[in-house]
Order: sequence, then C-alpha cells, then structure tokens
Amino acid sequence: MIIKEINNKIKIVANIHKLTNTLSMISLSKMNKYNKIIKIIEQLYLKTQYFLKYIFYNKNNYCVIIFTSNKGLCGSINNDTIKKSLNFLKINKNIDIITIGKKSYEYFNKKCFYIKKKILFENNISIDKLKYSNFTINLLNNYKNIFYFSAKIIKNEIKIVKTNLFLNYQINKIKKKNFNNLKFLNKYINYSLKYIYLQNFYCELKCRMITMKSASDNSKKIFKNMKIIKNKIRQFKVTQEMLEIINGFNL
Repeated sequence: MIIKEINNKIKIVANIHKLTNTLSMISLSKMNKYNKIIKIIEQLYLKTQYFLKYIFYNKNNYCVIIFTSNKGLCGSINNDTIKKSLNFLKINKNIDIITIGKKSYEYFNKKCFYIKKKILFENNISIDKLKYSNFTINLLNNYKNIFYFSAKIIKNEIKIVKTNLFLNYQINKIKKKNFNNLKFLNKYINYSLKYIYLQNFYCELKCRMITMKSASDNSKKIFKNMKIIKNKIRQFKVTQEMLEIINGFNL
C-alpha cells in the first residue's frame, strides 16, 4: 500500500473522528439544557392529570400518536418505537394514527397505513411554540382515549412506553361555576405534548450522544492502527533501501 494513500485515509478518519466527537458534545450540552425544562413541564403535566379524573367525557373513538425523530444517527430508538406501536395496532383495529416526526410518517406512509394527521415540529423549536394547532386540538377532543408511543428514561435506561392520555376512570363531574372543561382539556393536551415530546427528544439526544461517542472511539482506534501501518511501511522501505545500498557496495 502506498504511503500517500494511507495519508489520505488517515485524514478521512481524522475528520470523521472530529465530526462524531463534535456531535456527541452537542447532544450532551442539549441534554443538560432540556433536563431542567422536563422537570418543570412534568409537574404541570402531573397536576393537570390529577384534575382530569374529575371531568366526565363521553366519547367512542380511539387514537394512537407515535413520536419519532426527524433525523437519524440516534441508534434504534425510532425502530423500537415503530415496532411497539405496530404490535399495538395489530391487536387493536380501527384506531386512528397520528405521527409526530419524520421517521414515523415515512414508515407508515410507505406501508400504506391511513394517517389521520401528520405533525412535524422544527428541531430547535422553542417551548412556547411547542403546541398543537386549533384544528388538531379539536380533533383530539373527539377521542375517548389517546395512546402515546414514545421513548422515556426509566432507571437510567431508554425504554419505549405507551402512555394513556385520558384516564380510564372518572369520578363525579366538577360542579363549579366558571369552570371551562374544554379549555382545561385543551391545556392538558398541550402540556402532555410538551412533556412527552421533550422526553422523547431527550432520549433521542442521549441515543445520538452514545452512538456518536462509540463512532468517535472506533475512528480513534482505526486512526492509531493506520498510523502504525504507515510507520511499518515506511520502516520497511527504509530498510529495503539500506539493503540495496549495502548490496551495491558489495558488488
């Protein structure tokens, strides 16, 4: 192998190492940022969920909302989410499908599933803008229960979980003046979106960080091995030239 070719390959591997290491560090910094936000959103979500059991609603239809990322390079998190949602859809027929994220939409659209609604959020969307449109809110209010499929950190491990948006039981309806049930449900649906979306995004960042860190470590090992090969070839060529010079003197 020519040394020039090895040098070109070493440069490529070095650039890959820099790129993957940078992506890993970016994911880690974003994780620290979103971890604090998730804790605040979680409190709002749980508080509104507590009051939900006092509200009576009479609906018939069901819906499943599948959260995936817009980008790849985050391990098997998207595939695992799609697999779990598919197992649920095989058992439960006649359920409307709503996709959040590019990967889930591409898969279900390719497999010719009827998608009731496709939702795509920007990757760097602010928390204030992270909410359903009025049309989507009205659509979701027509369902008896909504099932979220998303990734969640459980005991420091990433798990794919199914979350019931509406509780399966109700106590007595709140009899209080000036209490707007519809307005409360709208806020609760948006809080649930923020909480579950951010949790899923946090898991996506963690998977990407782990994947990029692994790729960075592997490229570093390849870089060192190629350096060793380069030095051996150079040493072999120097030894060969010295032997040729010695043989020339002997002649």
